Amino acid sequence: MFKTLAASFSPKNLALLAVLTLIYFVVEKLGLKLAFAHPFLSPIWLPSGLALAATLLYGYRVWPAIFVGAFLSHVATSVPSFLIPVGVTLEGLAGAYLVNKFAHGVKAFDTAKDVFLFVFLGCICAPLISPTIGIGEFYLVGHPPSNLGVVWLTWWIAHGIGILLVTPFLVLLLRSSPQRWNPFELGELAALLLGLIFVCLVVFGPLSLSLNMQKLVTAWLCFPFLIWAAFRFRPIEATGATLILFGCATWGTVQGYGTFADASLTKSLLLLDPFIAVVGTMTLVVAAMVAERKSAEQELLTAQRLLQTAVEEKERDLVVTVKALEMEADGHVQTRTALHIIQEKLRRIPPKKKIEKKN
Repeated sequence: MFKTLAASFSPKNLALLAVLTLIYFVVEKLGLKLAFAHPFLSPIWLPSGLALAATLLYGYRVWPAIFVGAFLSHVATSVPSFLIPVGVTLEGLAGAYLVNKFAHGVKAFDTAKDVFLFVFLGCICAPLISPTIGIGEFYLVGHPPSNLGVVWLTWWIAHGIGILLVTPFLVLLLRSSPQRWNPFELGELAALLLGLIFVCLVVFGPLSLSLNMQKLVTAWLCFPFLIWAAFRFRPIEATGATLILFGCATWGTVQGYGTFADASLTKSLLLLDPFIAVVGTMTLVVAAMVAERKSAEQELLTAQRLLQTAVEEKERDLVVTVKALEMEADGHVQTRTALHIIQEKLRRIPPKKKIEKKN
């Protein structure tokens, strides 16, 4: 127990907590800039994804960093809060527990089954905690929201979208081994990203005013680029492409461009959320299925190589055995020949009695 407590206050662990606190504080302050309808209510909440990713990667010991970062960011606002940071912290801990127990933790993005479990447990179930506690605090301080259902639903969707976008990317980024890229792969990746950004600008950006006035190019045209990323590259590149799509779509919608632009900015972002949820889930599932297939192919190739090596070893052993048998057979032939010669010589020797008579 004392060793565990001492390890918690080791310089390395304290440095990790300090860095996570600072990162979470900055990300949450940026997230609050999208809170147009309410000081604490943003239609897209990326810090929730950061909290879950940090807890999955570094364990439950990082909860103080999440709580302190959330608390300081709320203290810096005009209306400080205590229970909202508690809800955010519990959300990250509960999400990490569920994903670790039922979806293999940081390996949740290796198979399609675990991806679905991650989406259900991490993006749907765990985010139920934060809006419930947050709205409870509003009632405790005597400032309940007038439209309770809308506020709670917006809060829940925002946290779920943040987890879906940020957690897979950070977990895969910090778990993936460095990859050596050849010129062809780099060119293909550059073409994919440039094509995706161009389509995003046409659908969600300022190019929609000139190239897409009739709304002929819809948001779903971004799908082929994400499928391309999932089939041709690793899951980390696929999730990165989803983040680029999300960034372009959010920026364009906030600026009033594109399919989801509406008179109410909050409503515009809420309309964007289901699209991002479908795209993000689909990309994760396809990328996991492709990774599973590649892993199965690699296992088959490895088994084939092992089998081929075993067959070659058996062939060598068989050759050695045949040679040994041939040598043994040659030895038997030589032995029979020698015995035959001895027998012939013995036949030529006269019997003993006949020899005595002659004498």
